[in-house]
Amino acid sequence: MRAELETLQQIFSDALLNIEDVEPALATFKGDAKLNRERLAIYRGNLIAIWQQTCANAYPVLKQLVGEDFFNDLARVYGYTHASQSGDITHFAASLPSYLRTLEHCRAYPYLSDVAQLEWQVHCAYYLAQRPPVTLAQLGAIPSDQLDQLRFKLQATCFLFQSPWAVTDIWQAHQKAPVEFPQQLSKTTHCLIWRELGVSQWKIQVHSISAATYAALQSLANGDTFDQALEFAFARDPQFALQAELADWFNKQLFYEITPFST
Repeated sequence: MRAELETLQQIFSDALLNIEDVEPALATFKGDAKLNRERLAIYRGNLIAIWQQTCANAYPVLKQLVGEDFFNDLARVYGYTHASQSGDITHFAASLPSYLRTLEHCRAYPYLSDVAQLEWQVHCAYYLAQRPPVTLAQLGAIPSDQLDQLRFKLQATCFLFQSPWAVTDIWQAHQKAPVEFPQQLSKTTHCLIWRELGVSQWKIQVHSISAATYAALQSLANGDTFDQALEFAFARDPQFALQAELADWFNKQLFYEITPFST
């Protein structure tokens, strides 16, 4: 029975994804064949609409950049070639940034895939669970001779991204309170994405950060000790403002746990 059900599901799936392969599915339906063909077409149209809306929810800036018609075609072709790997529809468009890099007609706009990658991290930051943050007071209670060997664990809703393109400026130029679209697109950008907790709801923030700040946070995200993270930061910038950066990180509630180093 299970094998028979899986076969029927595969036949139905093939009919949805390939308009030239509907006959095996129609043969399993009861009733009027013409009406069943029309119903199958409606079902296929609804599936494509779901793909398009799901991609639009995750990539609103990309949609604005390429236009609605191109974006809808992109989402449709992506859906046909990238079967969903999760029961959660919010995961459906995860591979769209890498898919963009394979498209010949997008190569003239190489920043599009990086903008999409940034948007996917924004999308994930909105939906992932966030733990109670560690406070600066808790850090201050740790003996100073132990600070160097501490490990800071970043929230799952905190992402770091670097790009040779002005992705942060492009993203911010398409928000409700937009800034001017960048005149120079070729610009190395280090970006921090985090979820800011409000009184009644949360908001995703996207800010450019210095190369030194990026190096320190990326080191902590990789599981390095605080001392190792500072080495990376000061290697990028000997004037790295440690106290100001720490205050900023804890104000943004980037960490959920501080643990001592263990071998």
